[in-house]
Amino acid sequence: MAMDHDDFSSDRALAFALGQRASEVALARFRRGVATRQKPDGSLVTDADIEVERHLLEMLARERPDDAVLSEESGEHGASSRRWIIDPIDGTSYFASGRESWGTHVALERDGQLVVGLVTRPTAAQWYWATRGGGAHRGALGSDTSLEVLRVSTTDDPARARVMSWSRQNTELEARLKAGGHWVTPILDGALELAAGRLDALFDDTGYAWDLAPFVLLVEEAGGRFVDHEGGRRLDRFGGWLTNGRIDAAFGVPGER
Repeated sequence: MAMDHDDFSSDRALAFALGQRASEVALARFRRGVATRQKPDGSLVTDADIEVERHLLEMLARERPDDAVLSEESGEHGASSRRWIIDPIDGTSYFASGRESWGTHVALERDGQLVVGLVTRPTAAQWYWATRGGGAHRGALGSDTSLEVLRVSTTDDPARARVMSWSRQNTELEARLKAGGHWVTPILDGALELAAGRLDALFDDTGYAWDLAPFVLLVEEAGGRFVDHEGGRRLDRFGGWLTNGRIDAAFGVPGER
């Protein structure tokens, strides 16, 4: 049965509340400065990551006690057909060094399908959101009014395609992307640029589910495509491709549109 995006209005409102609270807590920490430490996997974490996560988990436990949660900092909580996927502070290295483009990721899966996604950009006082069937939007932080409806580009010529890679290890593919299109220096907001039509393809082989989830829904609701490395749509395959869906064959994106 098709999903009506109106079914997600209360979940979208909760995602907004989560994003708002996370932004308040993180901004206060950001302005004071934070100390960092390394996690076992070598990535950075700060006290702000942990504090934001605590607020988000408390809100979800109160508002959606029967839902499961997957969080970057503490893993899985519970089991349910409804699962919230959160990254308390995505871009911790930016956050810790006083740079912008960090924010919070919130997404909701229902029966394995992404239905709500939110990405905040607190220093710019903006956030981006999408609901399944409801489109992708950019708005002012704290407001549910859409300032911009996001649409992927219509570029269909690979030679003119603007491409980016978040790869740390696939140098052969990166060289092919640079040779086959217009290479764009990687930035944390690459997926947001793609959803807004300013980038045509993004390859990633580093992302976890909490990194990717809201970006995937934003790009899909903006008219684009996500595919994992095996041609499916799983979030637990360490990335994949986000594209406008028009130049996929030229760059070897698996599967068919």
